Parts: sequence; C-alpha cells; structure tokens
Amino acid sequence: MHRHPKMGLVLALGVLLAHVSPSTAARRKRFKKLHGEVYLSNEEFGKLDRLEAHALEKADKIFNERSYRQAAAEYESFLQEYSRSLAIPYVLLRKARCLHLDDKRHLAVRQYNEVLDYFPNAVEYAAAALFYQGLAHWENGDEQKAMKHWAQMARDKQYRKHRLAAGAINSLADNLAKTGHPESAVSYFWQVAVDFRTANQQAAGYARNKVVEYYVRSSPTEPRMRKFYVEARYFRSGAKLTEEDLVKRFEYWDKLRQKVVQYGRFTEDQAELRTNYYSYWARELGGKFTGEDDYQLAVAGFQLAADKNVPAWIGRLDAQFARGKQDDYGRIVKWIGLFGARKPKLTEYYNKLDFGKMTNAEITRLVKTLYDRVGDAKMARNAFGKLNLGKMPDGEKAGLARYLWDKDFELGKDLCMSMKDKDRGKHELLRYFHDKRDAKNGIPLADHLIGVPQYASDALWKKAELLEWGRKYPEAILVYRRITDAPANLWRIAGCYERMGKVDKAVGQLREVEGFFEKYRAQAALRIAHVYKRAKLKDHSVAAFRRVLTKYPDTRESSEAHHQLEQMGITRIRGGVRDAKED
Repeated sequence: MHRHPKMGLVLALGVLLAHVSPSTAARRKRFKKLHGEVYLSNEEFGKLDRLEAHALEKADKIFNERSYRQAAAEYESFLQEYSRSLAIPYVLLRKARCLHLDDKRHLAVRQYNEVLDYFPNAVEYAAAALFYQGLAHWENGDEQKAMKHWAQMARDKQYRKHRLAAGAINSLADNLAKTGHPESAVSYFWQVAVDFRTANQQAAGYARNKVVEYYVRSSPTEPRMRKFYVEARYFRSGAKLTEEDLVKRFEYWDKLRQKVVQYGRFTEDQAELRTNYYSYWARELGGKFTGEDDYQLAVAGFQLAADKNVPAWIGRLDAQFARGKQDDYGRIVKWIGLFGARKPKLTEYYNKLDFGKMTNAEITRLVKTLYDRVGDAKMARNAFGKLNLGKMPDGEKAGLARYLWDKDFELGKDLCMSMKDKDRGKHELLRYFHDKRDAKNGIPLADHLIGVPQYASDALWKKAELLEWGRKYPEAILVYRRITDAPANLWRIAGCYERMGKVDKAVGQLREVEGFFEKYRAQAALRIAHVYKRAKLKDHSVAAFRRVLTKYPDTRESSEAHHQLEQMGITRIRGGVRDAKED
C-alpha cells in the first residue's frame, strides 16, 4: 500500500534551502509552461451515477470557461451533496485549482492539503496537489517552500512518475546545481531523463542534456556516460542496449566525440582545465575505428589541444590519410583545409590533385576551402580557373557567384555572364547591386529586366528602391506606381512623399490605403498620426491619434495611439481605448 512520505530532506537539499536565491522573471516565465490540468479519466467518470456525472460535467464546464469563483461554488456543492463519491479526490483538487487560478494562492495551498491528507493514495490527484502547492509557493516568490514540495515529489516512488513531476524535478535539480551541489543535481536530471523518456520528451531532453554536459564537461567520466545512455535508451529510438553493446558501437563513440566538441570551449584562464579535458577524452576515444576519417581527425585535434605538439599532430593526419583512398579528391580537399596556412603541407596536398579528373563540385569545394580555411585568394582564383564552366548548370553558377560576391566580385561577375540563361545572369547581378545599393550599375540592369516577364516584378521593386535610397523620390514614386502589389507599394509611395516634405500627399496616400484595404485600415490611420507627429504638427497628430481610438477600438493600433497621447501629455483621453470619443 502506498503511503504518503513524511516531509524530510537530504542533507544537500538542506544546504540548498539555506542559500536559494530569489527567482528571476525569466525563470518564472519558463516554469509557467509546466501548468497543466488534471482531468477525471473516462473510466472513473463511467463509474459515477447519472446525477453525479451531470453535476460534475456542469462544474467542469464552468471551470473550462475560466469562471473560477463560480466553478469553486459548484465543486463545493458537489462535495456537500455527494460526499461519498469516488470523484471526491478530483473535486477537492479542482476546488483548490479554482482558488489558485483566482490568485488566492495561500488559500489554495491549504485546500491542496486536503487532497494530500485524506487521499494520499489517489496518486493522480495527490501528486498533482503536491506539484501545485510548490507552484503556488514559487509564484509567491518563496522558492524555499517550492523546493521542499518538489523534493518531496522527487523522492516519492509513485508521485515522481506523475506527468507534472518532470518539470518540478528539473527545477529542483537546477537549484541544486546553482547552489554548489552538482552531483545531487545530476542524479535528479538522470531520474527525469529515464522516467520521462516518452511521457514528457521536452523535460526528458532538457534533463538528458544536463547529464551529458556534466559527464562530458564538468566531470568527464566515460563509464558513467555509457551507463546513462543505456538507462535513458538514447540510441536506436529507445531500443534496449547493454553497456557491452555500446562499447562495440561506432554510433556511441561518434556521438561522444561530437559531445566533446560541443562542450569543449574554454576561456584563456581555463588553460589547465582545457588541457585535462582534452587529455582525458583523447585517451578514451583514441585507438578505435581507424577507418573513420572524421572520428580520427577529431581525436587528433583533441590530442593537439592537450599536448600542443604540432609535428605529432601532422604525423597523425598524414597517417590517417595514408589509411584511405589516395585519389579521393574530396579527402584531399578536406586535408588541405585542415593544414590551412601551413605552406609546406598545403603545397604537398595541393599537388596531389588531378584537376582533369575532378568534378566541378569538388573544385568548387576546393575554392571555398582555399578562401575560408586557408586564406589564400591567389590559390583560390587559380582553382576557380580549373572549373569547366561549359558543364556547370546555371543553378550551381548562381550559388557560387553569391558566395564569391564578397570574396572576388570579378569572378562572381564572370560566372553570371557565363550563364546559358543570360537574363538569369543579369538578374543575379542586379541582386548584387541592389544589396550594395549601387544604383549606377543596378538601374540599367533593372531597366532591361523590366521587359522580361519572368523578372519584371522583382526588377521594378529593385529599381524603385534603388531610386528611393538615392533620394530620387519623384522617380521612385513613378516606378512604385507601376507595381501591382498594393498596398505594399502604396506604403512606400507615402514614405517617399513624407521624405520630400509633402505631408498632405503622404497623408492622402495613406488615406487611400485606409479606404480601400480593410485589413490595413487601423495601421494606415496610425501611420497618418505618426506622419503628423514627425512633421511637428501637434494638433493634427493629436486629432489623428484620437481618431484611431474612436474608429479602431480594441486594436493594437488603438493601444499604441493611447500610449502616444499619454507621452504627448494628453491626459483627457476619456476613459482609455474602448471608451475614447473623437472631439
């Protein structure tokens, strides 16, 4: 028979409660996501007689409508009339929830106690009551009491499996870690990752990451990692594996290698910690899977981070390359990137390339490697010259050209000009000049493409924007008027008029939006008020803001107008947004 545990805490938790810090707004917001309601199961509901079921349905309906005070009265009536009902634990919990959700948290805590005192074995409702008690204290700013309740929940073999327990236990563990008890914290995270692997995947995932970080970074321990991965069923969609199974699986060691990289960032004053970290993992991961390039290169990098022995690292890379295919140009390019600016090794591996046998994709990768990893623009341009542009699809040329814009404009331009679809090449160039706000080179291209149906719409937009950015507002307005994308083009026309100092024309354009585009009416009205405000026409702006209040109450724009009027020192706003009247 399950018995509700007496209140008591382990030593580490006692220390935690003595040093718990005030909760932050961000943590409160995150934790509110743990809210969830408990419902009577269909099986339990089916055991109620007709009158009980009707009364409970009525109370639940009111509760779901968030009329908590009325719902509390209905639940109280149920308790008085059906005191022997099987649903009493549920009704007591719901009555407490009404108080809680009505912000009467102290009364709610006492009401939750009735569930715990009289029905501790009704786990679905008692565990929820214990969780919500902790939550009420948390919301009241009393983390000590919240942690006491959640610790009690975590230590009870049945309560801790309730779906609401996962977030509570994670929060408890976070506080233990924060107050200097990481080993106790990781035991709770471990518990959540295992117990809620399928029942609450979000909480389990959070806890799993905490455990992995601890045993990879904070206290590197491969055997504990392996044990955890087995218990949490981390691999093969939760398939049951033993620790002996994992020892033999590349999947496990490669995942571990990735985690070492993920958590292997250190500051300058953590040099010793960094050395110890990489020394440990280089030993644990070394000597395995010699045929796996990425794995071996990572381990070689760990060893270099530990011993700073560059010649030994180069020897490991050469040895690993020798184990694989010598004419695999993808491998050669990868090694070129690894050696970077180390000229002798770079030249040695570059000379292994046979450009006549390389694909355009392999040469493209080489070009990017030489720019990004090696930093040798001259070698990159030389490699670019090896591309067979005649066999390169326009899509690949466009992708490489966009990459090259900030590396070598002329190479990118050459790619665009070599496209089979000449207009596509010009469109790519127009994109570049538009991004650079280069009207001199961009507008002639736009003028040409306006006559090409496939690119006409985009070319009009880009020409208009280039003109606007160049403060050629009348010309920009003429082009915007040719665009058939209202009201997007109309907003821009209004902006041009305003920048020209033609307030009346800007307002007139916005009135057109307000009059013809129902979805944007409130937005247009608010913009009119802002145009007047920026023009320092206070009387006009006040009247326009008041007009937003009158015509578009209960909108976001109405709230903004109310705020603007307050900032302008207008105190008579006639009762706020809903009740505002136009003068």
